[in-house]
Amino acid sequence: MDLQLAGLRCLITGSSSGIGEGIAHTLAAEGASVIVHGRDQQRTAAVAAAIGGRGQPVLAVTGDLVDPDGCAEVARRCNEMLGGVDVLINNAGGKTSSHKQDGVARPANAAWLETPWDEWRWTYDQNVGAAVRLIQAFAPGMVERGFGRIINVASASATQPPPDLADYAPAKAAMVNMTVGLAKTLGGSGVTVNAITPGTILTPAVQSTFTGWARQLGWDDTSWDEIERRFTSEVLPQPIRQFGRPDDIGRMAALLASPLSSYMTGSNYRVDGGFCQSIN
Repeated sequence: MDLQLAGLRCLITGSSSGIGEGIAHTLAAEGASVIVHGRDQQRTAAVAAAIGGRGQPVLAVTGDLVDPDGCAEVARRCNEMLGGVDVLINNAGGKTSSHKQDGVARPANAAWLETPWDEWRWTYDQNVGAAVRLIQAFAPGMVERGFGRIINVASASATQPPPDLADYAPAKAAMVNMTVGLAKTLGGSGVTVNAITPGTILTPAVQSTFTGWARQLGWDDTSWDEIERRFTSEVLPQPIRQFGRPDDIGRMAALLASPLSSYMTGSNYRVDGGFCQSIN
């Protein structure tokens, strides 16, 4: 099926690695004009160069989206390079990584009652704030042209929060909530707004984290394939006995970015191997 992405101008934030890089590869392969974004200029340029050569431009832009001036500069550069953005994918995010191991056999997070407000504020700004700034920068142009796609990358923790992920889960829940509200605000404009909820997606960072966790659990001589199978069947059980791959998120993003998805808005689409237990 032709998703009719050829020539669409797409900005994927946080796409110099991980899930964002997978999305950028997929959209470029479908013929879209892609802007790869990151904070490290050399790495971002290298990813854009690796994706390039498929008929449409693959460009690079760097900037800190938490900083209002940095965000404005990213928007200005995107408009300068491509004359606007048709598809905005808010993938950049994350949480503070300053927490120390606490001796518990799981990836460490600060205890809920011990997570300082500064970390709440930083994580909210890193996820929600960055997305809002770019939406406000690009959505008016989409409305004026009568077409646009805004895709917010959330997390399974938004709707199924674990313990002691105090700052991150509410920030991702806010992204799902604002997706629905914005979709209603932009109703009838030709601009759709949706969220994607990834499950655990296998990136180098994720593999390193789960390999370390497996050692804490005493799985010292276990191959990666066995680690993946055991986590998805014993520790974090889900119907599909493996973690997702960045391409899995890329394919969902390509569908939601497509003109063919014009009847899909205000929704949260899970790509999580069946991990989330609730219906919606």
